[in-house]
Amino acid sequence: MILRLVLFLIVLPSLSIAAPSITGVSGTVSNGESITVSGTGFGATGPTVVLFDDFEKGTNGNIISTSADSAQVGEWDSVEASPDHPKYSNAFAHSGSLAMLSDQASSDGGHWSAVSFTASTRVFVSFWVYLGSSDEVPGTGEGWGANWKLGDVNAGELASPSSQYTTCATGSDLPPGGAFQSPGAWYGSSGLTDGGYCDTTWVKGRWHRFDAYFIGSTGTSGADYLWEMNSATAYNNIWSQTGMTNLQSADSAGWKIFRLHSYARQDSNGQCYYDDVYVATGSGALARVEICNNATYSSATNCAIATPTSWGATSVTATVRQGSFGASDNAYLFVIDSTGAASSGYAVTFGAGEETPVARKLNNVTGVRVTLH
Repeated sequence: MILRLVLFLIVLPSLSIAAPSITGVSGTVSNGESITVSGTGFGATGPTVVLFDDFEKGTNGNIISTSADSAQVGEWDSVEASPDHPKYSNAFAHSGSLAMLSDQASSDGGHWSAVSFTASTRVFVSFWVYLGSSDEVPGTGEGWGANWKLGDVNAGELASPSSQYTTCATGSDLPPGGAFQSPGAWYGSSGLTDGGYCDTTWVKGRWHRFDAYFIGSTGTSGADYLWEMNSATAYNNIWSQTGMTNLQSADSAGWKIFRLHSYARQDSNGQCYYDDVYVATGSGALARVEICNNATYSSATNCAIATPTSWGATSVTATVRQGSFGASDNAYLFVIDSTGAASSGYAVTFGAGEETPVARKLNNVTGVRVTLH
């Protein structure tokens, strides 16, 4: 009994040291503002942020733009041709007033936006998706059967079947239950390991976030992971598969394209909405900064991913993305490292100037609040 207790005390501190720890935040926690997060254990490698789009730079009814800097970070490189192009829409939005609408009323097929990047064997994507209360998974009402592939990563051209993996797909009207496909090979799957099916808590009339992380391998060290979150369900992993061959030998450098709204069947009531889309690559693709509604990351039901501009082991600078939080909401900031380990939540208030670590110590001693401007 004594030996077990001693071992526990030795192991526990080593685990806590490995996780990121925040000691201070400086700057104003407001949409589009830059903040600097100080602490330890952030890891030397951060993400290469390819894209963040909340669609607020667009105009309602226009085709999703591919112009330079038309997203908050980066831009989409191509969109599906007319009449199947995706559009900015103010019918529903997770943040701000606009989202991306892929309207399957016009035809069968993808109504997609795609972003390309330097080939990478590590890709992390996050997006919010919405299906209206009176809408249906495309194909449900047309007699063909439901079929909606939300997104995919691709190692080749958009029309090529080269090492293409879906982020997630549903084959039934919501809730999908066992008909919801996890990340897996869509087509061109020769030599690749397919994913299976999993349950989600996604329902109509409620925004739902999906995160997918792909680790590519032409051998057997590939992996796919999928997480979900919504207002009624805390952030949780709903699919994990390791030991995968998920890249063909010709694609050993990794994936090169992320496409949102890969494919769906024609349906007059198949209006699909996406918002707050984040794409990151590189060995630190999984590392990120988030602001959430719970002091424990795995208990959060709403989070907004910030976009890092610099990353170091003890300091990260990032641009705040407010998501669906209100202008003065209380929240908690997290740093997640490249292994997926999350810090404890650091209390912040939207719209407020946060204290430096030194200022916070002074306040504790004198009782005087120091506000940054």
